[in-house]
Amino acid sequence: MKKLIGKFVKRDNSWAHYKILEKSGVDWTVYAKTLPKNVDDPIEHFLQHYEKHPLVVAGWFDSGFYLEAYPDVRSNSNNPLVHFLRYGRHEGRTGCAEQLAITERVEPGIESGEEIEYPKPSGSVLGTELFDLMLENGVIGNDYDRKHVHQWIKDLLEVSEHGRAYIEGLFDQTLYETIYQDIASAPINSLHHFIRHGLREGRVGWLDVDTIFTEGGVEPDNLKSTLLVVSHDATATGAPAVALEVARRLSRKYNVITATLRGGALRSKFIEAGVAHLDAPGVNGIGALTYCLERLRERHDLSAVLLNSVESIDMADAAASLGLPTVSLLHEYAEYTRPVGKVARMLLTSDLVVYPAESLARSGLRELEKAGGVKHAPRHLRIQPQGYLGFQSHEEDDDWSLRSHLALSEDDLLVVGAGHIQPRKGVDWFLETCHSLQQALYKKGDKRAERLQFVWLGGGYDESDTSVSVWLDAYIHRAGIEDRVHFPGSVHDVGAALNDADLFLLTSRLDPFPNVAVDALNADCGIGAFRDASGIADFVEEHAARAVLGDYGDPRDLAYKVAEQFDYLVRRDGSNARICQRELDFDSYIDKLIEDLEESITRKTAIRRAVESEIFRERFDPDFYGLSFFGRESRAEHFLSLLYKGIAQAKPFPGSDIQSVLDEYQEKAIAFPELVEKAMTTTVDMMPVHLLSGTCESATFRGRIALQFHIYFADLIPRFCTYFQVLAEHDVDLFVTHVPELTEEQIELLKGSVSGTMHLRKVDNSGRDVYPFHRQFCEEIFGRYELMGHFHTKKSADNADGVGDRWRRYLAHNLLGSPSAAREILDKFNNERVGLIFAEDNHLPDEGKNGQYIEQLLEPLNQSRWPNYRHFPLGTMFWARVSAIEAITQWASHTFDLPEPIPYDGSILHAFERILPQLAMEAGYEVQRVYTAGTKW
Repeated sequence: MKKLIGKFVKRDNSWAHYKILEKSGVDWTVYAKTLPKNVDDPIEHFLQHYEKHPLVVAGWFDSGFYLEAYPDVRSNSNNPLVHFLRYGRHEGRTGCAEQLAITERVEPGIESGEEIEYPKPSGSVLGTELFDLMLENGVIGNDYDRKHVHQWIKDLLEVSEHGRAYIEGLFDQTLYETIYQDIASAPINSLHHFIRHGLREGRVGWLDVDTIFTEGGVEPDNLKSTLLVVSHDATATGAPAVALEVARRLSRKYNVITATLRGGALRSKFIEAGVAHLDAPGVNGIGALTYCLERLRERHDLSAVLLNSVESIDMADAAASLGLPTVSLLHEYAEYTRPVGKVARMLLTSDLVVYPAESLARSGLRELEKAGGVKHAPRHLRIQPQGYLGFQSHEEDDDWSLRSHLALSEDDLLVVGAGHIQPRKGVDWFLETCHSLQQALYKKGDKRAERLQFVWLGGGYDESDTSVSVWLDAYIHRAGIEDRVHFPGSVHDVGAALNDADLFLLTSRLDPFPNVAVDALNADCGIGAFRDASGIADFVEEHAARAVLGDYGDPRDLAYKVAEQFDYLVRRDGSNARICQRELDFDSYIDKLIEDLEESITRKTAIRRAVESEIFRERFDPDFYGLSFFGRESRAEHFLSLLYKGIAQAKPFPGSDIQSVLDEYQEKAIAFPELVEKAMTTTVDMMPVHLLSGTCESATFRGRIALQFHIYFADLIPRFCTYFQVLAEHDVDLFVTHVPELTEEQIELLKGSVSGTMHLRKVDNSGRDVYPFHRQFCEEIFGRYELMGHFHTKKSADNADGVGDRWRRYLAHNLLGSPSAAREILDKFNNERVGLIFAEDNHLPDEGKNGQYIEQLLEPLNQSRWPNYRHFPLGTMFWARVSAIEAITQWASHTFDLPEPIPYDGSILHAFERILPQLAMEAGYEVQRVYTAGTKW
């Protein structure tokens, strides 16, 4: 043992951890019996091999469960029992599945009320490490006063316990916890973390606010409100140019503060445009931006935030987390924006969103439905094309022209495209269209085919570029048009260049509302574009501009349509310029943005008022709702912000029928206070929710119960056996279907988990849990039992972030929980009218892709489909009276015999869970839901 102690002393924390486990009250001799015979010390073995050989102390702690339940413990390589004893139990974390019961337990070997003192980091050690960091980073000079510095460090360690440590140039505890939510939510001192780990991990402990705030070129006006205008960068490209001009013109009405998340050539112009400028540390994420906004609000009273581009999403989240009104100008199609879901996130976060064209809005809505799960059309989108900018990257040169620059004659016909050379801009489609246009004119005998010159404005054409340029070059030479194609690179004045153009082609695969196309309209160029590829295509069609649209991605079709209308397109009659002046006036665009900004402020005011309303305070359940944008703002404001937009992502309280409220809101306008009242009072009356207490007086159900349990993941058997043991006082037989072979030990566990007998059936992996359940119900359960419960080893391995595991625990907790909770649930069946009970859920499912399969199941039962399917046993775990679902015996035995792979949605298996409430009600029974406060997944 002395040798063992010596070995542990050499490790950083091992000796302290060993002592914690030694004092834990665990009978380590019992654990030793489960280990290989050559293990000398079970405590040391558990410290090193806790994943391979888990520890189970019945009713108190299960290390495998603990690691599964709390991924943060696993990811940080924390020993599960050490973490539970030092932190977890004080945070209210559950030690084992059985502890999911609401009853209090006394830990083995520890008297109730007695606290164990566990070793904490030594203050002197931390102080020394902090001193070294301060010295290394220049916070302390070599001539420091020893007594003063030691007292300073002692004070820092003390105030850090209250989150107020501040070391100029090195560490700001508020900043650190704002940036790193994982640290803020963990039971650790964030200064300690920074000293021990954070700095070495490259985490940011300090931002010099004075270096990121710059005084602007405009004098502040105390009579004006203050607005923040955000651009994702300051490069001399389209979106930043729009943001810059918006900032300049809004400064007539507001004190404008400009912010850029990255630098660029326009930075100095952004500084000149406002009263102040923020070089926002976008690289450091939402937390750092939130911190900067908080510091900005200390200096200025911000009224609202205007964000340009979806690439400003982190600043949108930061603003939303602080409750600031937001208007976002989105210029991107969701299809090419990465990561997938970014556009949906922007739509959810922003109070109002302005798109330049309907096609872009439709793109965003598709992603909102797919990635955000939002099925109702939001009411906060506005369509407003941006105005004509006339942007120049350099000073105007009256003597410059595109023709002279390329040494082309006045007789040449210039077909022009523009954009940085990359796949999305469709330079290849431009060349194909030009070549096909020349061929079409030749075919018509039009001699102007010889005068065509094809010019692409924009940088990026490079012989060493193997992604795009080499393939363009290969096409040019093989098509024989090398003498007609010109790549002059970027030009300083696009407007002047387009004055020389006879035809402008927008051949991008997807391009929102490019400034260069607006420049082309202003220059009165004829336009050729692909349908559904840009907002400009929408615009020219809506306003009957001098333009033609080809089928999407079909250069030959576009070329032949241009050829047919060639005279019309190249004749400058002033019509396109007039449309541009009339419909794309930038001051009118600004006036619309001002209206949107004022509306966003009004919305936020109404939301804050609604939060304080009596009905909302009484009914809204923030724990059940569980959502927020960045984890800092009020969940109530999150829900109400989405509600104002006409959408929802979760129910605001157990039993809510928020989806039907939104259905009505889609059909007619409802004043926001009335909408809030409807949202807080509309419930699903035909499926009431019973809130489980686990403590109320309940009568034990005395009828025979069949528990049908399907096993695919055999490693979850011990967890479910613990759950099933809460039914000990009931007459329960266990019916097990299993895909993998079971061990003797697993079979014994299953046998001992219920009061009655166990029936085993080995099955193929077909039809997930539904096919085995259906067969066993029809062949062994129906007619022999009064009640039945269905459970299965859900993991949903294809879902990220442990969703399947959390979902399984949630369902088991709400349908089993504890002996008293189980008794409370099954007592409901003492009322013979009750036929089905399942767990309430805050999610908002619907019919999904299962309509045809629902009809397929209902047809042999002579039942008609319901208007919607939104409330059902999500996850297919439930309790049912056998006679309430007797109708399932009418389905053919092969109904659910589906081979893998089975889709995430859209199958007869997914239809089955949706129609269970309908089956029970059609049989004359009531349906109820249950929920345990504080549970979520």
